[in-house]
Amino acid sequence: MTTASTENQIAAWERYAEAKRRADRTLRFEDGADAIRAWKEFANVFLPEDRQLPLDAPRHTVAIFPMHKTRMSGDLSRRGHRE
Repeated sequence: MTTASTENQIAAWERYAEAKRRADRTLRFEDGADAIRAWKEFANVFLPEDRQLPLDAPRHTVAIFPMHKTRMSGDLSRRGHRE
């Protein structure tokens, strides 16, 4: 594993800090997303290549829970109503 130079660490931090300040100032969603990406780039400077954070959001961001895992048995026939 190679460690990023101090200059690279500082540059990554400065990119994040500027993106965060911009997001805080504008409160725009796009600026917030840019700040998240900059944070991940900064964090990745310190992580081994196989543990780095993905820079882009996953394509599917919705979790689907199987019904049998979220309700008590017997609730399915009564649509979740308790007696």
